[in-house]
Amino acid sequence: MEKKVEINESLCTGCGACVSMCPARILKMEKGKAKVTDHQSCDMLAGCMYACPTGAIKVNRKARMAGIFGF
Repeated sequence: MEKKVEINESLCTGCGACVSMCPARILKMEKGKAKVTDHQSCDMLAGCMYACPTGAIKVNRKARMAGIFGF
């Protein structure tokens, strides 16, 4: 399964902005870093990516387009 959201742990400062911004509630803080708990339930709105002040979160655009267009 292709990951919809990827978090670069070396860039994550543990601020939690992404967790509070995620409407699907698929992110949690674990050992001071953001973690994805359920890739399948991600709505791919990218609120987490835009909320992250360090750019540690990337939404996989290929997976996003596949979800929109069904390919």
